[in-house]
Amino acid sequence: MAKDPLRVRLFGYGVPYRVRFDAAGTVQPVDTDATQEATDLARQLRALIGEAPLQAIDSQDTWAASVPFGRCGVEGLPHEHLVVHFASEAYLDVLTEEGFSEHPVAAGEMIHVAPGMINRLRARPRPGHRVLVGFQTEDRTPLKGNAAPFTLDGEVPEGYAERLIKTHGAFAEVKKMALADPAASAAVLKDFFAAMAQRLAGNEEIAAIQAQAREQGTYAVEDEAALCQRQQALLRPQVLERIQRGDEHLFRFPGMFGGITTLFNAMTD
Repeated sequence: MAKDPLRVRLFGYGVPYRVRFDAAGTVQPVDTDATQEATDLARQLRALIGEAPLQAIDSQDTWAASVPFGRCGVEGLPHEHLVVHFASEAYLDVLTEEGFSEHPVAAGEMIHVAPGMINRLRARPRPGHRVLVGFQTEDRTPLKGNAAPFTLDGEVPEGYAERLIKTHGAFAEVKKMALADPAASAAVLKDFFAAMAQRLAGNEEIAAIQAQAREQGTYAVEDEAALCQRQQALLRPQVLERIQRGDEHLFRFPGMFGGITTLFNAMTD
């Protein structure tokens, strides 16, 4: 059987949460639910493949924002590759042990995210749209715990609004710390990633997942854009219909990027 990196990857699309930021930079989630997210996600996926939207989305004065998240990684893997669509401006905010950095993201630019980083994507949507993010993670270890929303106490609320408020609050606190006392913020991140690594320790499934991933060549892909095009080609009419109706095999809410399609499952349909 020919090698196929896409078959061992975790990939799909998401519509990052709609939020507002107050004068102090505190996040204020916009009300939503799984039905609304599935509808908007399917709509933006149809726009991505060139179908005319039936109705514009009122996105005035809102930002799109991910849950701040990170991975401890296993032997420095996996990396993740993100592409932002339908944004008028976008930024990747990053916390590492070296401090805080903000990276402007151009339309269609591929962003590479590595373990040991806390990442927050935020963007302003183009008029009439929601921001859409395509993602590919090089293996499926995040499904076994190699990824987590960023909190200071290790506890993650179930509700999407509470989760956004808590994780963005933690990100803002450690960002402020990084600007004033980098050693203190580095210690917080070390504790976060060490706790995640401890939860993964001894998990034989992690090793098996990465062995299969190496066999399929996923960590050595030279043309990531080609895999993104293959991912987009999976957006067949029947798949889009299932996403819109919230089929549990192809849709999840809440996710790191709001409502997401677990599109890798479409390869097994």
